[in-house]
Amino acid sequence: MPDLKSIEQLVAAYITKNFDESAEPKKYKMHGFLKNEELDEIDFLKLYAQAKTGGETFSEMLLRLIKESGEKNSAIYTRANIDRRHFSKIANHDDYKPSKLTVLAFAIALKLDFETTRDLLAVAGYALSKANLSDVIISFFIEYKIYDVDLVNQILYKYNQPLLGG
Repeated sequence: MPDLKSIEQLVAAYITKNFDESAEPKKYKMHGFLKNEELDEIDFLKLYAQAKTGGETFSEMLLRLIKESGEKNSAIYTRANIDRRHFSKIANHDDYKPSKLTVLAFAIALKLDFETTRDLLAVAGYALSKANLSDVIISFFIEYKIYDVDLVNQILYKYNQPLLGG
């Protein structure tokens, strides 16, 4: 694994590449407007239920991913810097709404790829954004398969960003 100084240099280059504040926001065209009657006919709950996550809650998906990893729950939540009581609350409450940083801590601890990380974030109601510096930093670690929450937190701290876990 590269040393901290090398990581800092790579993160700085990654931020420059992906975190360009001068970039123009994308503009979207509306392809016609829906009438109120047409809007009433759209079953948003049905569309939501058909989402890619297959109807899993965050808790269900997290527990499934931990099981698929072959590791013990305690190994994953410890690596994610999540305490036992917090993990127990997540595991035992299907309606638990984690913070985005908690979701990302589990993604790093589980060594998830980008697609699975996006799915885990989506089921919790979040997404990665190039407009968010901490998301760009965490994306760097996922892209380069550096799955060390402590190292991620060192870099987040250096850039005055909130830390993973908790």
